[in-house]
Amino acid sequence: MREMRETERIIEGLAVPVIAVDAKLRILAMNSLAKQAFSKAGNDFVFDHFLGRVSGLRALLERTIENGQPSTIKIRPKAGLRLDYTVTLKNVGALDGVVSPVVVMTFEDRSLLNDLKAMRIGFVANVSHEIRSPLTAISGFVETLQGPAIEDVAVRTRFLGMMAKEVTRMTNLVSDLLSLSQVEAKERRALKNRVNLASVIEQAVQSVTPIAQKWGKTLVVKTDADLPTVMGRQDDLVRVLINLLENAIHYSRQDGEIHLTAGVERDENPLGQDAISISVTDDGEGIAADEIPFLTQRFYRVDKSRSRNMGGTGLGLAIVKHILVRHRGKLVIESVVGQGSTFSIYLPLLPDVKPDPS
Repeated sequence: MREMRETERIIEGLAVPVIAVDAKLRILAMNSLAKQAFSKAGNDFVFDHFLGRVSGLRALLERTIENGQPSTIKIRPKAGLRLDYTVTLKNVGALDGVVSPVVVMTFEDRSLLNDLKAMRIGFVANVSHEIRSPLTAISGFVETLQGPAIEDVAVRTRFLGMMAKEVTRMTNLVSDLLSLSQVEAKERRALKNRVNLASVIEQAVQSVTPIAQKWGKTLVVKTDADLPTVMGRQDDLVRVLINLLENAIHYSRQDGEIHLTAGVERDENPLGQDAISISVTDDGEGIAADEIPFLTQRFYRVDKSRSRNMGGTGLGLAIVKHILVRHRGKLVIESVVGQGSTFSIYLPLLPDVKPDPS
């Protein structure tokens, strides 16, 4: 029918999956997006089966055919679809060649918005939990100091020290939250400056050396001579290395060594092009393979109690990940339980920089 071919041409131009059905709930037309989304809905039998799986959809279609009023329904993946959809049903009346009313169903993908909403809710819950814990502790210390311990110098001194530790923990958390927010806000901005990586490494090592000495750890740095420059932001790249080095210091063995190496690698690396790699290796307890994919998630900690005791916020590797996204780089984590871990970052070389062929 020419009219239905015209209908198919119109719905094909829409940017969402669309299905048109008649009064007997038979498919009259569907665009290519609908065919891709519902690959098994190409005939009446399967569509009828689909209607049976989506609670309330059949009744809503029948009501829309009867009263002509548009309506909507939400469908979740458990109904047999891969995504979350908001389905809008509209009775467009009788078309030439089709005597009965035609209902057009448009499927709006809400998966991304729902995922973002879930992430926001989870993020707020995590932040609330991380802040509530030290506040609860401080509140308890204050209550004790205002009561029976007010005249006990030893107890007062110990509690004040514990309060100072909790305040530092909250300060670190707020600082990391602000840093993460700033990094994410600038993630899509183009980089305009060349950065000397030798200077980045030197600045990061100088910053963490006092921490390493405090914990009795040794830093061993070995880099190629004359490391080429990359496009980037020096403060951000210094932050990346500080975060990786601090993690290595905190999780390496007592009196252990942390090795930092840097050099140029050809295209046989995770970026698939000539790049500079910087690796930080510790001799700690290592990380189980099933934990590694989650390490860059916000607030994820392998050893929660140990991380908090050392002032960790659970945001360090999330910050690293977002900084590397802006620098078109990549973080690779390798670990063997009982032997230690290596965190490697890869940054692309500038087009006019050629690796030494020797």
